[in-house]
Amino acid sequence: MATLKRFPTLVQLEQREGTLFQVLGNNTKQPYWYHSEYLKSPKVVYLEAWLVEAIFGPGGEHIPHVECVSQTLLRVNQREPEGEAEILIFGRLSYQKDVSKMIMNLANYHRQLRAQSSGKNAAQETEIHRSPAGIREAATQRSPAGIREAATQRSPAGVREAATQRSPDAAREAATQRSPDAAREAATQRSPGATREAATQRSPDATQGSSPKL
Repeated sequence: MATLKRFPTLVQLEQREGTLFQVLGNNTKQPYWYHSEYLKSPKVVYLEAWLVEAIFGPGGEHIPHVECVSQTLLRVNQREPEGEAEILIFGRLSYQKDVSKMIMNLANYHRQLRAQSSGKNAAQETEIHRSPAGIREAATQRSPAGIREAATQRSPAGVREAATQRSPDAAREAATQRSPDAAREAATQRSPGATREAATQRSPDATQGSSPKL
């Protein structure tokens, strides 16, 4: 079982059977506003253990000052650093209520601060996922290599590949329509018979006109 952690206080108290408390040490050092009847009915506040030092400072160093200002005695019972702490408030009833309210307000304040800090840490963690490395990874989706890959869909090589898909006959037909060499080649492919037939169809007058005169 974990030992009870001690915190500084103006008057050291010892808990006896049940809810009975008594003062330890020299009674002459007790504050002027303290009365023994205050020990009979303390007000109890329960908090997360980490809030004790958040409110009262490291090791509870500000507890004596709070006691002096509020004219109350505070006894903190804490065994586990991650568990729950019990705060006993001794003093006049009205002072007990005021100190209890102050402690609860400070507890809520520090809870909010912790929640905000956790939110910032979560945002930073998310930002890490969008770090330069992550941005570069996203950029590679439209990197020069990716752009070149897209460009090859209409690159000269791609155009030539598409052109080769045209039929040989269509290619020759298209080529002969624009190539002078191809036109001459096509002309030389006319048969001799076709040439003679074209010559015999010339008119007698045209033949006579072209013959030499005697």
